[in-house]
Amino acid sequence: MFEGKLIKLLIAILFAVISLSTISAHSEATNVTSAVVVFSPNSHTKEVGKMIANSKEAPLFEIVPKQPYSADDLNYRLESCRAILESTDRNARPEIANDLRIVQKYDVIYLGAPVWFRKPPKIILTFLDKYNLQGKKIYVFVTSGGSPVYNYLEELRSHYPSLNFVEGRRFRPDEIQSNVDEWLEKLK
Repeated sequence: MFEGKLIKLLIAILFAVISLSTISAHSEATNVTSAVVVFSPNSHTKEVGKMIANSKEAPLFEIVPKQPYSADDLNYRLESCRAILESTDRNARPEIANDLRIVQKYDVIYLGAPVWFRKPPKIILTFLDKYNLQGKKIYVFVTSGGSPVYNYLEELRSHYPSLNFVEGRRFRPDEIQSNVDEWLEKLK
């Protein structure tokens, strides 16, 4: 009788130890250190951001402008297009509607936006002005039909020399998951 109770106690202790180590391993595996942050007025960048978030098992955060961009705001054929006006105004800093302080807790940030006249949209500068990303690795990805990423990256580095912009990559608006995964694999 005593031996039976002792065996049951030992089995219970063994299950408890196994359960605790499983919980601990699961907690370590879900300790996410990277986040994806996108500004995507026409959804192209958000789609690439979703692919990165999926591959990295990272949360996706969207920079939401306080004043949304209309189709005319993004129509480069119109002289009064908001994207053009903001791009040519060195001091433009469109307001952000949502609170993104949470991204400051991540070690790696994948920062995505479209390319506007070979440069970042000014709302990206608003984001970088507002949140402290010192000491973070920042991987920049952009969506564009043809504009290169190097001018965009140089613009960011000139405005924020103390931030660690590690690398950048341009993706087409109709990008596929395997191309995104290939880029992410090279970053390791």
